[in-house]
Amino acid sequence: MSDLAVSVSAKHGQLLRKCLQSSDLYDSNRRSKSSKDGKVILPILDQGKCLEPIIRKAFTTENIADWEIVHVKLPSSKKNHIATPYQQMVSGIEKFLCDRGIVLAEEYRNDIPRQWERHGDLVMFGGYFQDPFWKQFGNEIWHLIAKILSCKKLALKGSVVSNGYRTPCVSLLLGENGYVEHVDNGIRYTYDVTKCMFSSGNVTEKIRIASFCCEGETVVDLYAGIGYFTLPYLVHSKARFVHACEWNPDAAEALKRNLSLNEVEDRCTIHFGDNREHCPKNIADRVNLGLIPSSEPGWEVACAALKIGSGGILHIHGNVESREVKINSPEICIGECSKGKTVHDFKDLDQNFPDTELNLCSYSSNGVPDGTFSEKSLKTATKNKWMDWSEEVSKSIKHILEKIHLPQQWRTNILHIEHVKSYAPHVDHLVLDLECRPI
Repeated sequence: MSDLAVSVSAKHGQLLRKCLQSSDLYDSNRRSKSSKDGKVILPILDQGKCLEPIIRKAFTTENIADWEIVHVKLPSSKKNHIATPYQQMVSGIEKFLCDRGIVLAEEYRNDIPRQWERHGDLVMFGGYFQDPFWKQFGNEIWHLIAKILSCKKLALKGSVVSNGYRTPCVSLLLGENGYVEHVDNGIRYTYDVTKCMFSSGNVTEKIRIASFCCEGETVVDLYAGIGYFTLPYLVHSKARFVHACEWNPDAAEALKRNLSLNEVEDRCTIHFGDNREHCPKNIADRVNLGLIPSSEPGWEVACAALKIGSGGILHIHGNVESREVKINSPEICIGECSKGKTVHDFKDLDQNFPDTELNLCSYSSNGVPDGTFSEKSLKTATKNKWMDWSEEVSKSIKHILEKIHLPQQWRTNILHIEHVKSYAPHVDHLVLDLECRPI
C-alpha cells in the first residue's frame, strides 16, 4: 500500500480534499489523520509519475500554498474492513455447511445471489438458490440468510404468468404469507408479492407523475394495479378525483388497502372488472394508460373517458424497438404536460439535430406547452423511431376520437416523450403525453 500523502494546514483540509477528489488524486482506501502541528494528512494515489506539478495545478484555482508531499503510513479506510452483504452471506453459509461437515462447492457458491430485491421486510431472489442441494437443510439455512440480510421473509421470483393479470410466479422460502409493506417516494404500498407485481422499474415515471399539478382534475387510471400511478396522482399531484380501473381481484384488493393506508380513499373509486365495460365516460381531464408492451387495447376506452367538451391529456405507455442506439438517459424531452412546472432547457438543439425540425416548448394560453423533444446524447435514428411511433399513435388517437364523437373534429398534440426504462435489448419503454382537444 502506498504511503504518499499531502500535508496541509487544517483550515484548508476540506478544500484540499475536494480538489484531490475532483482531480482523481485522493486515495479513498486510506484514512486521513490530524497531526500535532495543526495540520491534516490526506492520502493520495501513487500514479507512478511526478505528482507535485499535477497537485500544484489542481490547487492553483483555490490558492492553496501551504502544502507539501510527505510519506506517512496511514490506516486503511473503514470500508475496507466491512464485508458486503454478499460476502457475509457466503461466509455464513460456508460456516453453516462446515459445521455439518460439508464444503461449499463452486457450483453451489455460484447459486448464491449477489443482488436481490427488497420489499419491506421481505427479500426476493431471482434465478438463485435453484439447486435441490439447498432443500436438505429446511428452514435453518433460510433463517440464517434472513438474519444476515436483516429481513423476516425470503422468496424466489420466477417469470410472470401470462394469464391476463400479469400474476408473478413467486414462491416463499421463509414466512407465513407474502404480504409486505413498502414505502416508495413517501407513499405506502401493501400487497402480497405472490399475487401482485410491484413495478420497481417504473420509479422514474412515478416520480414524474408526482411532479404534475393536477389540482381540480379528474383522472382515469385504466390499468391501476395496486396503485403504482393512482397513488402518486392522489398523494403528490393532488388530483381532485381518480377513477381506478382494475380487473385482477388480488390487485384490486391491494389497491383498496393502499388507498386507506394513504388516507385518500375518499377521492378514488375502484371500477373492478374489464375497463372496456366498466370505465366511466366523458369524465376525465387526464387518462393514464400504464400497460406494456402495448396499451392499444385501451385507446378507445381512454378516448371515451375524456371530457367531450374540453378533452384532456393521455399518458400512453408502449414498448418501442430502437435497434440503432443504446439509451443513456431517462429524460429526453423539453416541454411539460403539467401546469405550473419548470422543465429542462436544452440549448443549441438545432446544432445537435440539424436534420429535424423542433418546436421548442411554445406554451399555449392555458399553460400547457406545445412541443416535441430532444436530448443531447440521443442519436437521430433512435429519436426518429420514437417520434415515428408517437406520430402514429397520435394519428390513431385522433381517428378514434373523431369516430366516437361524430361529427366533432379533434386535434392531437405531442407534448412529451418519456423514456422510462430499457425493457429488453433494443426495446424501450416509452410514455407519450398526448394532448387531445375538440376543435
